[in-house]
Amino acid sequence: MPSTGEEPKAEGPGRSHWLLSLLLALVGLAVVASGWGVAKMTLDGGQPDPAVEDSPPQTRPPLIRAVDADPTDPEEFLELAAQELRAAPSFHISYTQSVEGRGIAHGWARHEPDSDTAFEHYFKTDSGVRVYRYDLPGTGFIMSAEKGLPGMTVLDSPSEADRRLCSVEFVLGPLDELTGSAADLEMTGTEEIELPEGSRGVQASTHTTHRYTGTFQTLAGDYQPDTGRNTLTRIAEAEFELWVDEDGHPRRLSYTSPEGFGETYDYHPLTT
Repeated sequence: MPSTGEEPKAEGPGRSHWLLSLLLALVGLAVVASGWGVAKMTLDGGQPDPAVEDSPPQTRPPLIRAVDADPTDPEEFLELAAQELRAAPSFHISYTQSVEGRGIAHGWARHEPDSDTAFEHYFKTDSGVRVYRYDLPGTGFIMSAEKGLPGMTVLDSPSEADRRLCSVEFVLGPLDELTGSAADLEMTGTEEIELPEGSRGVQASTHTTHRYTGTFQTLAGDYQPDTGRNTLTRIAEAEFELWVDEDGHPRRLSYTSPEGFGETYDYHPLTT
């Protein structure tokens, strides 16, 4: 099972076929009860979870590309950068979660058009529980976790948190939310950043980027091993830093909530 052992290393092209074979035996099963409510992470003080709108359709590549836009006009430049990420045929990100600057969790997510899975998302909780989330064409969302779920689980009647965390919206949503709700947005300079080595053989890389700051509204995801449920928490005013390279590709997004919860996403080089 994928939820045992260490974080997965690079594997050959046939890596995902175990999943496809397993799903043939799962077709028609719904082992997760319908009507899930979305639980809260304890960082948000116990208010009801927000509803999340249905995922928007994939957009076409913009007629004007971010590389042709003026980076000193942050509204247009960042909107085009977010559109280009959404239109990219593949992507790979790694990310961390922190509280008061202390790392509490990490994970990665990827989308590859030739894979058996439309989307894969790995997450390791601060208690050491590994969670795998998938979006499979023709099947829907499935999960596996070392605690809280009975093996590979088909998410029948998925919650809004399931839809967000098991699909490409986990990667695309934060940038869309930033461009849609950013306040006090400004470009603060140009600097070089280094992205660390990612999972599955993704190499470290260095990029010359434009740096932007401001505040925005977003949703943070988590997993509750006691219930086996994905969760969402609304963050109403997160302070962010965003680095976008000279070609208009997002490279890093880092934010912190007023309560000290934070996330950092590293966007590794895209296939275009």
